[in-house]
Amino acid sequence: MTDNEGEPLRLYRKALRYAESDPEVFLGTARRAAESILLDIALREAVGSKPTLEALLTVLTANGLVPAKVVLAVRTIQNYGNYGSHAQDSSAEEISAEDVRPCLDALTQLAVWYGQTSSSLAEEAARHRLADRRRGTGTTRLADSTLIVVKAVLLGCGLEKAVAQRNHRVLPVQLPWSDSLVRDVSTRLLDVAVYNEQRSLRLLESDQEIRDRVVTVGRVGYSMGGRNFYLLAARDGRWGGVTAEEFLESPAGAQIAVPKHSDMFDNLLSALSTDEAGLADMGVSILDVPHHLGLELFHLNRDVLAVGGQNLRMHAHDDDAYFELLNSEILPASTQARLRSAAANVLVANRTWLEELDLRPVELHRQLMRSFHDVGSDDESYERLVRDLVTHASFPLESPPDSRERLVRHVLFESYRWGRPS
Repeated sequence: MTDNEGEPLRLYRKALRYAESDPEVFLGTARRAAESILLDIALREAVGSKPTLEALLTVLTANGLVPAKVVLAVRTIQNYGNYGSHAQDSSAEEISAEDVRPCLDALTQLAVWYGQTSSSLAEEAARHRLADRRRGTGTTRLADSTLIVVKAVLLGCGLEKAVAQRNHRVLPVQLPWSDSLVRDVSTRLLDVAVYNEQRSLRLLESDQEIRDRVVTVGRVGYSMGGRNFYLLAARDGRWGGVTAEEFLESPAGAQIAVPKHSDMFDNLLSALSTDEAGLADMGVSILDVPHHLGLELFHLNRDVLAVGGQNLRMHAHDDDAYFELLNSEILPASTQARLRSAAANVLVANRTWLEELDLRPVELHRQLMRSFHDVGSDDESYERLVRDLVTHASFPLESPPDSRERLVRHVLFESYRWGRPS
């Protein structure tokens, strides 16, 4: 983590708010956002530079840390920022939202690249810290998460209590939701993690080393009760006037933003009843994006379609500019059944860790699930879990507390039938 953590995304989203309402302010904020993004990369890579846009870009480019297309985007932002500062000195010049569109596109391109890069760097740094840290006696390394569905399980299942009975303490480690979780359990960078069941089983079936070292402890529920798929579109984009039936009949030309190495991509293939090669045959292209990107995707391209998590979904529900072109409930019953099966999550554990704690998978699973379901049946425990999730789960930065609580209650009801529908 750097001292600059979170500032680039804050400035980027602040700039977006001014793009239409005050384009001159947007240009200045866009330049500050670009500087902040480059500064964060420089800090993470320990590259010394003056904290100015020109100096940072020069040093990072010289070290091969910024690709050519990103350099072009930064130069576009820089030139527009210069134009904006000069325009403010002349009352004769007014800048319109249309005038700054190339700068807005360049800034979003920079933000998408930064999201991919910073996520990769943070993940790599976390793994280095784990590899370098000597394993303490009686320490269980748990894959922590800010995803509401997963965090609810981690907070409610009582794992800390279960391992404490065997003189272990839990060390939470933040890592992204991806196939790497299972691989990290196999190498024992982690001891235990919650991950998508189908992708876990696929890794176990295809990799002998993983199969020898990892065991599935048991199922821990379904994300959104199996209704977690949707394809989001902008109303003023290419797909704004298209029905779900029309899209399914002719999806050619669609560009879909989705984290490719995740169950979200699997769900997309399931929903379209195809495989990756089939997407290309259908004329559909994939934009591989970090899972935490939000509605800013649409500022880059209003015609893009997005498959994401429940944060993006709820954020879009609060904005009339977006709609679900496709979702689980629109699809045929057979497809809905496939998606429900694909939504199951399991606890995976390292076999050596289980042996050290003298735990049998079935016994551990029974103990954890008993604790988890007790939370849902006790109003006080449930409300405490809601408060904890509002505090510790991830949300769009600009979402107010009441919106976050509403999202938590919605996800808990849909996934585990706790509380009431929101």
